[in-house]
Amino acid sequence: MYEPVRNLLTTQGFIVRGEVKGCDIAAIQGETLWIVEMKLSANITLIYQAMERQTATNHVFIAIPRPRKATDANFRALQKLLKKLDLGLITVALDSPVKHAEIIIFPAATRVKKETKKSAAIKKEILGRTTDTIGGTSKTAINTAYRERCVKIACLLEAKGPLSAKILVQQGCEKDAYSILRSNYSGWFAKVSKGIYGLTDAGCNYLNENSATPLVAYYRMKALDIV
Repeated sequence: MYEPVRNLLTTQGFIVRGEVKGCDIAAIQGETLWIVEMKLSANITLIYQAMERQTATNHVFIAIPRPRKATDANFRALQKLLKKLDLGLITVALDSPVKHAEIIIFPAATRVKKETKKSAAIKKEILGRTTDTIGGTSKTAINTAYRERCVKIACLLEAKGPLSAKILVQQGCEKDAYSILRSNYSGWFAKVSKGIYGLTDAGCNYLNENSATPLVAYYRMKALDIV
């Protein structure tokens, strides 16, 4: 979990360190301090840890593996709780070959917390390190495992042109490729002839608008590698 979260924060200009003064991850950008507590599942211990970190900064997140479905009832209830507690949420795609992290909820942080001894000590520790320790020993729509399968299909259709679900599966897509094409919840796919599907303008626009994201970049490269 640590590497994807670190990469996410680093790309946003933060200096990131793991295991800082009891925090799984601490990161600074100028005077701004972010703290991230990580667990493989959301539980009351994780919530308590995150709330305790709020004594140092208003920018506190929990990081957990992404759910299989964005509509998961427990995941939705967790988001409501975190918003009430002014805590942020980061999800990590551990079920993907592209181990990426995404910020789902930003803490409210309506007021700037004054510098405390605790926050000053954390910042000093970060700046005083030249090596890192693995910790844990842009609100956005979540890239669920389902959406990732859609991206995979879309990238293949972009690279190869219209294809059947059977060919897509042969090219490495999951067995539910036909179901994804037929249901077309994302609006990315269109039937061009019997059993053959291509990309819609919406699908092309999504890939182009998100071309810099790890998910689209990875599956575009994979699609070009497939003969």
